Amino acid sequence: MTITEASPSLWERQCDLEAEMAGLGKARFWKSLEEARTKERETNTSYGVKLLRQAIEPLAKAISEFVAKALGGGAGRKNLAAKRLANIEPHVAAYIAAKVVLDQVSARNTYQAIAIQVAGAIEDELRMRKFFEDQPDLYYHIKTQLDEEVANPGIKSKRLVRQMKRHGITWDDWSLSEKLHVGQKLIELLSEATGMVEIVRCQEGKDRTVYRVDLTPAVEEWIKDHLSLCELLTPVYLPTVIPPKPWSSPFDGGYHTNSARRLRLVKTRNLNYLEELKNTDMPVVYEAVNSLQNTAWKINKPVLEVLRQVWDLGVDLGKLPQRNDLELPSKPHDIATNLEARILWKRAARNVYTKNARLRSKRLQVAKTIWVAGKFLEDEAFYFPYQLDFRGRIYAVPLFLNPQGPDYAKALLTFAHGKPIMDATAAGWLAIHGANLWGYDKVSLEDRIQWVEENEDRILAVAADPLGNLWWADADKPWQFLAFCFEWSGFQREGYGYVSSLPIALDGSCNGLQHFSAMLRDPIGGKAVNLVPSDHPQDIYQCVADVALSRLRTDIGNPLGRQWLDFGVDRKITKRPVMILPYGGTLHACRRYVQDALEEKVREGKDNPFGDQTYEAVNYLADIIWSSIGEVVIAAREAMDWLQRVARVVAKEGLPIVWTTPAGFPVQQAYPDERAKRVKTQLQGTFVYLTLKEELSRIDKKRQAQGISPNFVHSMDASVLMDTVCLAKLNGITSFAMVHDSYGTVAADTETMATCLREAFVQMYQDNDVLADFLENMRAMLPDKSKAMLPPLPMKGSLDITLVRQSDFFFA
Repeated sequence: MTITEASPSLWERQCDLEAEMAGLGKARFWKSLEEARTKERETNTSYGVKLLRQAIEPLAKAISEFVAKALGGGAGRKNLAAKRLANIEPHVAAYIAAKVVLDQVSARNTYQAIAIQVAGAIEDELRMRKFFEDQPDLYYHIKTQLDEEVANPGIKSKRLVRQMKRHGITWDDWSLSEKLHVGQKLIELLSEATGMVEIVRCQEGKDRTVYRVDLTPAVEEWIKDHLSLCELLTPVYLPTVIPPKPWSSPFDGGYHTNSARRLRLVKTRNLNYLEELKNTDMPVVYEAVNSLQNTAWKINKPVLEVLRQVWDLGVDLGKLPQRNDLELPSKPHDIATNLEARILWKRAARNVYTKNARLRSKRLQVAKTIWVAGKFLEDEAFYFPYQLDFRGRIYAVPLFLNPQGPDYAKALLTFAHGKPIMDATAAGWLAIHGANLWGYDKVSLEDRIQWVEENEDRILAVAADPLGNLWWADADKPWQFLAFCFEWSGFQREGYGYVSSLPIALDGSCNGLQHFSAMLRDPIGGKAVNLVPSDHPQDIYQCVADVALSRLRTDIGNPLGRQWLDFGVDRKITKRPVMILPYGGTLHACRRYVQDALEEKVREGKDNPFGDQTYEAVNYLADIIWSSIGEVVIAAREAMDWLQRVARVVAKEGLPIVWTTPAGFPVQQAYPDERAKRVKTQLQGTFVYLTLKEELSRIDKKRQAQGISPNFVHSMDASVLMDTVCLAKLNGITSFAMVHDSYGTVAADTETMATCLREAFVQMYQDNDVLADFLENMRAMLPDKSKAMLPPLPMKGSLDITLVRQSDFFFA
């Protein structure tokens, strides 16, 4: 269906959805609130409006009292926040503060970031009032013109500010420090006056402590009972009920009206870069993004029904976030007098607070996802607008429910337009998909099909009674496996001719290392990540584990080595360190992931044999795993080191790093340097130091070097995805479920998709020497004196890249 083919009713509904995405404006809020008060129907208002309304009155009162007390006279320095808040009506400040905080509460932004957003919204309100008061005619003229020409509120605000300066209307911009003081005071007052939010201290990593704003447990409990709270917390962007507007320029695509903030093709604040893209010929990029946007989806109703029941029952099932907070550790009896015991208890309690804050955020995400799914439950088809990041990776815009979401979100989606399964090949791909979702994916494709056949009775029993047969909940991806059970049951019931709409995913084998092995023609790394054919899939994580075990055996004199051998070192311990290697992984990160893997095994019932030596044991094994990775993926390490050396040369000149992917997308990596400033402020009666970061105009040389390896390899996987989509479209595929290194379509088209993605990968690396092209891009940018500092290209190996065409397990 094209836009011109959309029925008037669908077009009208789409316009309503886009208006809804804009959220509750101030006028709409106050109008609905006054109508509810007048008609004494406050209980008929949405729960979201009720929650916001419940915050306004007590918060406005608290703001008024705070300002009056702080500015009430007497000696001493006047309170900075009070001075600023004295210039705005308490009810308006309360509305803005409550709205911003409640909108941001599940985004996991830091306390200081939300505080600055709150104060920024207050300042914007006051700044625009100043413009209107000084020159009302000019304000109306410019604003009317901008309303017609500009959809983005951020751009509109910036242009109004420029017009203010141009016409001599002065405004004393608030500093970051001032914003922090104003915003933190409003958040603190919101917490004290309403009890809706709390400020939580969280430990993130070994040495980093941050503060976050979370809903209180009482409000969290209220959300469980009243999911229509999500009407207040509606995601800024929702799916569309007609195909999204095709992208034709970096500024035109996605949604159809100006009701909500308009999208840009690339998520970036660099308007000059976007203007350059307007004049860049990118046919493959536009065709790929628009093909994904034109994929029609519908809600998988049986899965939604089960998910709702499980969520409403409040049971911990299918890897959903547990419904109850973790209990705080018991306080030692001598906590008042025993300093060491008090420190240990506070550390343990802080960890529990951090985990509970994450749990609450995850619960809210599940609730929002269910709400959005219910909103589109009866639609025969809906769609997802897509955007790119600066590397060319393609992302679905709507949050929560989208094809790139967590397991339960993906399971709620199925293609609106299925195709009949007419042969054993298509049926085999459906079965392979089921085995993969269970976790039975380290065997041949034939063995995966056989596994489904052997477990067919259990699969059909699950489809018949999911809550009476909970076997599905033990799968690696339980909710998608449940969706497979329903689909397999339908196929068994109807046989060949069954119209299957379930997305069948083909996943890469450590895709980042696949790209590095291909660009350097590395036969060792290429074999380890399935670039060459074999009888069984190669498991690079197990390969690294085997090398690590061999090294442990040679170090048998070390008691830590013996303990690790007894404990067991397997692919679960090595997986994360290997996965993150091509994306800028470090030894420090490796240590963290080894620690996480050890803790997970202990939670599963294994005894920790290291006791007080756990820290030493983790560091010891991490060093071994890190060196073992280097033994298996030598060429990838060389490529990463080479890219970083080139990046340092470019960064030394203060230049961004710019290259064009084989699909024709221009990438610009330009991490700005930041200046950190510590601000002393009161937090709930206690003085603390919060760190503010301010972007500078110069390039951050360290971040440029650290980011180049992951960004370059991400740009390569994005390029292959774009080429694959275009080639698949030429071969009749119209339904795409793409997640960077996971390619999905209906079972009937999966064989074609598998062929297309292999062909796209081979052609890209046959037709392009991507590292040589990258080096030439850098040479073109640099002055002559710096060109001589560029390192020579790394040596290539003997891998025959065309063997990818014959590799069953390249993506499977």
